Amino acid sequence: MRFAMALVVLTSLAGCAQYDATRNANLEAAGRDQVAADDAKCRPSGAPGSAEYNDCRKRLANEHASGTRGYQRMLDGMTNDSALKPFSRGD
Repeated sequence: MRFAMALVVLTSLAGCAQYDATRNANLEAAGRDQVAADDAKCRPSGAPGSAEYNDCRKRLANEHASGTRGYQRMLDGMTNDSALKPFSRGD
């Protein structure tokens, strides 16, 4: 019985480790894709390293950060207690 329980625990841990490695690889790939997309958007502004190119990359980085903050605010609002209460019809 102990062997079976240990086997279940070890199998679960191995599955979690594999999931975590896959998730990290996916996040890294998405990050590389975002960098490549931002580079492609900013190259018409100027060569990499130029003031125009750097300004474009900063603007895109700020847009990405703003979107992330907006998404986090939305999630925070969804988990807020007041968001979970039923709507009042003003009765």
